[in-house]
Amino acid sequence: MSAAENRALIQRVYTEGFNQGLLSVVDEMFASHFLDRSTPDQPPGIEGVKAYIRSVRAGFPDIAVTIEDLIATEERVVVRTTWCGTHLATYENLAPTGKRVMRTMIQIFRVEDGKLCEEWSEGGDLGQQILA
Repeated sequence: MSAAENRALIQRVYTEGFNQGLLSVVDEMFASHFLDRSTPDQPPGIEGVKAYIRSVRAGFPDIAVTIEDLIATEERVVVRTTWCGTHLATYENLAPTGKRVMRTMIQIFRVEDGKLCEEWSEGGDLGQQILA
């Protein structure tokens, strides 16, 4: 895929997947063998991505992920994001606090055959922000 197509791919993941909760986007954009190298507890594959999005959106129903920077090539996408939401339901075994939380992340995705197949990330977990 071209760099422009990979940019559009990532934009849809955050806009439709995280911000709107449309999990059908995961089926379209992630490889069946997707692996999040920074989150060893996340099951590999499409169902692991869907479970993660469901968990984030359940704990933070108003989650909004903003793309701050996006760099794309034919094989990789690097994105810096800001995640903001209110902790209104249990998340990672933490009872709702009503706290507004924010975190920034830098993620690197590898693209293969038009689908996201690997991810590495840097940045705190939303659960860590609840306790801060």
